[in-house]
Amino acid sequence: MNSGSKESTHLQDKAYDWAQLAQQDPVAFETMRTELLNEFIQNSPASIQKKLEGIQWKIEHVRRRANSPVEALAEITGMMWQSTQLLSKKQQDLLDVYAGKEVTASPTQESAQILHFQLRAN
Repeated sequence: MNSGSKESTHLQDKAYDWAQLAQQDPVAFETMRTELLNEFIQNSPASIQKKLEGIQWKIEHVRRRANSPVEALAEITGMMWQSTQLLSKKQQDLLDVYAGKEVTASPTQESAQILHFQLRAN
């Protein structure tokens, strides 16, 4: 972040009841949410801005595709858990290397559970 205190002050100015805004004025909520996310990404180090934009694009895609906010939340939470588990594995590998242990590559998953969804009419 370029200037932490400036950004936190700006974010604190926007600390009000987002749930109430979403119920009363969904368009204003989405506009402010998008502006705040874009501001956060722009205030992040340049070296990670593209990564953050990619993650946000995935999240927006999930939100558009989901049948409900709860469904979107479940899928986005799953994405976060996968990322956290991968980070944990990499941390453990690093600790193992530091301790002089041999690190083996993670096995690839050879199969997946197929989920069947009904097509919905537009």
